Amino acid sequence: MNAGARGGGLAPSNAAAMPRAALLVGVAVAIGLLMLWKGLDDSPVAADRQAPALTDDVAGADSGTGGADPAVVTTEPVGGEPADADVVTPTSAAPTTTEALFPTTPTHDPNEVKVLVANGSGVSGAAGKVTDMLSPLGWTMESPANADKTGTTRVYYRTEYHADARKIVEHFGEIPSLLEKMPTGGLGVPSKAEDRVANAHIVVILGSDQRIQSN
Repeated sequence: MNAGARGGGLAPSNAAAMPRAALLVGVAVAIGLLMLWKGLDDSPVAADRQAPALTDDVAGADSGTGGADPAVVTTEPVGGEPADADVVTPTSAAPTTTEALFPTTPTHDPNEVKVLVANGSGVSGAAGKVTDMLSPLGWTMESPANADKTGTTRVYYRTEYHADARKIVEHFGEIPSLLEKMPTGGLGVPSKAEDRVANAHIVVILGSDQRIQSN
């Protein structure tokens, strides 16, 4: 009978302990979750997740703190290369126009320039007529001479007299294509005219094309 009484007393005691045990388990789980969340919040990963906004960094850089402007892209010289290595400096091209090759301003006074007119056109007296046309302009004229017959009119000049020769060509309304530098081998003239050719700064050879007219 005692055994039965003891057995009946244990049943109420076990029933009352079960809610308390469940409560303790719930509190323990809650504390564990709280500690776990706290540990994650203090970890380096969490700290990285709380970095300041990009807009705040940009504003700080612009306010004079010495930070670089992210909108500005700069390049550094490579391997000691000068900073302006990519800058191409334009160079002046060699003159190719007729104006550059033959300046329009004569380099001598007309009375300092000796001019010879030689007739290779086959038209009698042509050299004398052209000589008479040039003489009033102030050129120092040599006596007219004959030349080997040619179909092409040319105005030959010595070094530093090309501008003066051009002025003579333009006087007759011709283009500078008639101009040609004096050849080193001399010009085709009779032997008695060679001295006058050697003495002249400019030699006009009249051709049958009559580019320089005598009338």
